[in-house]
Amino acid sequence: TFRSVRIHWTGYPNSCGQPQVADIGLIGTKVRKDGKSVEGVNIYMGGRVGKDAKLGECVLKSVACDDLPEVLGNILIENFGAKSH
Repeated sequence: TFRSVRIHWTGYPNSCGQPQVADIGLIGTKVRKDGKSVEGVNIYMGGRVGKDAKLGECVLKSVACDDLPEVLGNILIENFGAKSH
Protein backbone atom coordinates (compact mmCIF):
# COMPACT_ATOMS: atom_id res chain seq x y z
CA THR A 1 0.00 0.00 0.00
CA PHE A 2 1.37 3.37 -1.03
CA ARG A 3 1.50 6.09 1.60
CA SER A 4 2.90 9.55 1.02
CA VAL A 5 5.46 10.77 3.54
CA ARG A 6 5.94 14.46 4.26
CA ILE A 7 9.61 15.33 4.74
CA HIS A 8 10.47 18.91 5.70
CA TRP A 9 14.02 20.24 5.95
CA THR A 10 15.35 23.50 7.32
CA GLY A 11 18.99 24.50 7.40
CA TYR A 12 18.90 26.13 10.80
CA PRO A 13 16.89 25.98 14.03
CA ASN A 14 14.47 28.85 13.21
CA SER A 15 12.19 26.22 11.63
CA CYS A 16 11.18 28.13 8.49
CA GLY A 17 10.67 24.77 6.76
CA GLN A 18 8.34 23.61 9.56
CA PRO A 19 10.15 20.31 10.19
CA GLN A 20 8.36 19.68 13.49
CA VAL A 21 4.99 19.26 11.72
CA ALA A 22 6.17 16.71 9.15
CA ASP A 23 6.21 12.93 9.17
CA ILE A 24 9.99 13.31 9.05
CA GLY A 25 11.64 16.62 9.88
CA LEU A 26 15.29 17.52 9.44
CA ILE A 27 16.91 20.49 11.20
CA GLY A 28 20.42 21.42 10.09
CA THR A 29 23.26 21.53 12.58
CA LYS A 30 27.01 21.02 12.75
CA VAL A 31 28.12 17.55 13.86
CA ARG A 32 31.43 15.83 14.56
CA LYS A 33 32.45 12.99 12.27
CA ASP A 34 35.91 11.48 12.23
CA GLY A 35 37.15 14.36 14.39
CA LYS A 36 35.92 17.04 11.98
CA SER A 37 32.98 19.45 12.06
CA VAL A 38 30.61 18.63 9.19
CA GLU A 39 27.07 19.47 8.09
CA GLY A 40 24.42 17.34 9.72
CA VAL A 41 20.85 17.20 10.98
CA ASN A 42 18.70 16.34 13.94
CA ILE A 43 15.79 14.13 12.83
CA TYR A 44 12.23 14.60 14.12
CA MET A 45 9.26 12.32 13.53
CA GLY A 46 5.54 12.26 14.15
CA GLY A 47 4.54 15.87 13.62
CA ARG A 48 1.24 16.83 12.03
CA VAL A 49 -1.05 19.77 11.40
CA GLY A 50 -4.82 19.98 11.45
CA LYS A 51 -7.34 18.63 13.91
CA ASP A 52 -4.90 16.40 15.80
CA ALA A 53 -1.89 18.71 15.43
CA LYS A 54 1.27 17.93 17.33
CA LEU A 55 4.97 18.64 17.12
CA GLY A 56 7.29 15.83 16.14
CA GLU A 57 9.81 14.45 18.58
CA CYS A 58 13.57 14.34 18.05
CA VAL A 59 14.44 10.70 17.35
CA LEU A 60 18.06 11.05 16.19
CA LYS A 61 20.61 13.77 16.92
CA SER A 62 23.78 14.75 15.11
CA VAL A 63 23.41 12.68 11.93
CA ALA A 64 26.06 13.66 9.37
CA CYS A 65 24.57 14.56 5.97
CA ASP A 66 26.85 11.95 4.38
CA ASP A 67 25.00 9.32 6.41
CA LEU A 68 21.48 10.56 5.56
CA PRO A 69 20.68 8.29 2.60
CA GLU A 70 21.17 5.15 4.69
CA VAL A 71 19.53 6.58 7.83
CA LEU A 72 16.47 7.92 5.97
CA GLY A 73 16.20 4.69 3.98
CA ASN A 74 16.03 2.70 7.21
CA ILE A 75 13.46 5.09 8.70
CA LEU A 76 11.27 4.81 5.59
CA ILE A 77 11.49 1.01 5.61
CA GLU A 78 10.94 0.56 9.35
CA ASN A 79 8.25 3.20 9.89
CA PHE A 80 6.50 3.80 6.57
CA GLY A 81 6.54 0.44 4.78
CA ALA A 82 9.04 1.37 2.07
CA LYS A 83 10.78 -1.46 0.25
CA SER A 84 14.56 -1.74 0.04
CA HIS A 85 16.15 -2.07 -3.38
